Amino acid sequence: MTQNVSEHKIITEVLSGNTRAFASIMERYAPKVYAMVAGMIGNNDEAADLTQEIFTKIYTSLFSYKGDSSLSTWIFRISYNMAVSRIRKSSRFDTVSGDDRFWSGLADSSPDDGEEPEGEISVDRLYEALDLLAPDDRVLISLFYLDGKTIAEIAQIMSLSETNAKTRLFRIRKKLYKIISNEYKQQ
Repeated sequence: MTQNVSEHKIITEVLSGNTRAFASIMERYAPKVYAMVAGMIGNNDEAADLTQEIFTKIYTSLFSYKGDSSLSTWIFRISYNMAVSRIRKSSRFDTVSGDDRFWSGLADSSPDDGEEPEGEISVDRLYEALDLLAPDDRVLISLFYLDGKTIAEIAQIMSLSETNAKTRLFRIRKKLYKIISNEYKQQ
């Protein structure tokens, strides 16, 4: 069982009828769920609505949580699946057709003079490149780099094998590298 004691206590309280205990789950995870969903859907209002739907689903499904994975992994899996369903319904699944050198050259912020030193990428440029990726690719990158999820957790959230998750992460890095490299060549 990988959940921590406080999560176990909160879940027990919610399941015994204490609906206020669910608020602590929402406070802890809603911002991250919203960020993931907004990144996938690309519409803040729709992401806010879907986040509410996700937490309604989590609340009504909490009895089915077995503790085989962390609560956050379980929540992200539900969130991911619901976002993918929403995207498929609206048929807006856009795609664009990265290497470790790219990530090591990422600058913490844009330089003051407005120009980026060779070999460094600004955070703004990174987000612009991320916006060109398919929603699934953005989620995978976000879960790994921003949320600090392990490959095993990402595989579970996205219903992938660990090998597939690693391979996709590598390919996404290559895509990002190509996007940003092409951007520099055009300047």
